[in-house]
Amino acid sequence: MIVRSGTTLWRALRSDWPALLYFLALALLAEFIYEYTRLEHTALPLLPLSVLITAMSIFLGFQVNQCYERWWEARRLWGQLVNVSRSFGRQVTTLLTPKRIAGIADEAQAEALQRELLHRQIAYVNALRIGLRSGGGLAEEDWRIFGGWLGESEIERLRRARNAPTQLIQRQAERLAEIIGTDWTEQQILLQLDDSLNLFYDVQGGCERIKRTAFPDRFRFHTHAFVWLVASLIPFSLIQTDQRFDVVAIVMETLLAFVFVTIERLGSELRDPFENHVNDTPMSALCRTIEIDLRQQLGEAEVPPPLDPAKGVLM
Repeated sequence: MIVRSGTTLWRALRSDWPALLYFLALALLAEFIYEYTRLEHTALPLLPLSVLITAMSIFLGFQVNQCYERWWEARRLWGQLVNVSRSFGRQVTTLLTPKRIAGIADEAQAEALQRELLHRQIAYVNALRIGLRSGGGLAEEDWRIFGGWLGESEIERLRRARNAPTQLIQRQAERLAEIIGTDWTEQQILLQLDDSLNLFYDVQGGCERIKRTAFPDRFRFHTHAFVWLVASLIPFSLIQTDQRFDVVAIVMETLLAFVFVTIERLGSELRDPFENHVNDTPMSALCRTIEIDLRQQLGEAEVPPPLDPAKGVLM
């Protein structure tokens, strides 16, 4: 995600300069054809183009709005994941103690259990991040990062799973069921922890829905094609007839067409928020935030620092 002051003129034009040059060349071509050829109908009527621009603006506004909704929902889901992880950490460190759970013999066992559960939670959010960016599969280098949070046997179990995050939450539930007894007070603690696990599945399901539900392709294709078509007609409809190669008119024609297609492109960049692009959800930074919070809830003194933006981009 591009953070405040991260958008510079170079970053804004780095991917847009071909379109800017294209419309500048188109405006110069329209002026040249109109001024130096005998084609009397080079200048297109302005009224039909105005109607087309109005119609396309409606469709373009709808697309940008829908793309932004997908981007904002992704950010809300990951914000919820941060908060529920914190709540889960609080529940684990304050409720799973020898005083409240008969199956926990002493403080050493409680600390070991708490560390296991919260380290698995850190592995869960990172597995979800990697899975969303890769489309579901984890590469060999991805598995190495779990070595600090999970045991070798559990990593091998995850390698056989089609959906690693789902299996990690499943394992959390199994461990809680193993340690918490049938006493009524202990069952109330289990219900609270189970509610948190259900919320993790809700967040995961929402992210997977965004990832796997493609934006309507025909709508995307036709909007993209028509925007470029209408923008390409703008220089031929705004040709100035009072003087040859009016510089101001050429600049205005170029900018008007360029702004039209740039708005469409910006909407397209927000359409898929989990592709590791500069405008996507900063899942790496949010995973680091969760890791810091959970490890401090465990009482660990040495925790990694928060991720800082790199060249104005927080990943």
